[in-house]
Amino acid sequence: MIFATLITAFFGLSCAQKFANTCVSSAPSCSISGSDSTCCVSYYGTITMAHQWSTLKGKSKQFTIHGMWPNRCDWSYLEQGCDLSRNYTGAGEIVKQRNVDLFNTLNRDWPSYDGDNSSFWDHEWNKHGTCYDPAAPKCLANYKQYDDLLMYFEQTHALYKKYDMYELLAKENIVPGFNYTRSSMEAALFKQAGLISKVRCDKAGNLSEIWSYFNIAGQ
Repeated sequence: MIFATLITAFFGLSCAQKFANTCVSSAPSCSISGSDSTCCVSYYGTITMAHQWSTLKGKSKQFTIHGMWPNRCDWSYLEQGCDLSRNYTGAGEIVKQRNVDLFNTLNRDWPSYDGDNSSFWDHEWNKHGTCYDPAAPKCLANYKQYDDLLMYFEQTHALYKKYDMYELLAKENIVPGFNYTRSSMEAALFKQAGLISKVRCDKAGNLSEIWSYFNIAGQ
């Protein structure tokens, strides 16, 4: 069983996107059952935040984003997206038209390692973003098309910035160029930030990603 760090969904939210109602309950996702609105207590209430490591695309001291993935409460993965009616293409152009600063930020911090950035963002939104309950259209006041996508990308980036993996590891003297065990890196992240994480390596034994686990509390 994975015990996760608790986060609120309301971080990195732009002024253009407001929640449609006020939640009475601030219970962590997956902690209660019943008829509570999924806007307030997420149905897919666990989050995996994936940071990628590659000096080819990122800076020498910077992880980049793979994605923010809602999962079931038993931590099993959602194989497909959750709402085909909100499958979008051309995410890059959508973001650029609505928020050029965010577009530039995503190009810097959320690059594709093997293709076009916008196509990568399409995939992440359609497979994962459509399952992110706080961004569902019914949860947003005065919703207009693509507010959900913008909110998902904004909040993914905000969570990415909240935890600077390179800095957290460096504080425990874990830096590129040396060998470390997965467990020592995971222990360092827990010590520095209280993160429950999983360090992933490629077939050659090189660091490729760090997955961190969260529950959502209210909005």
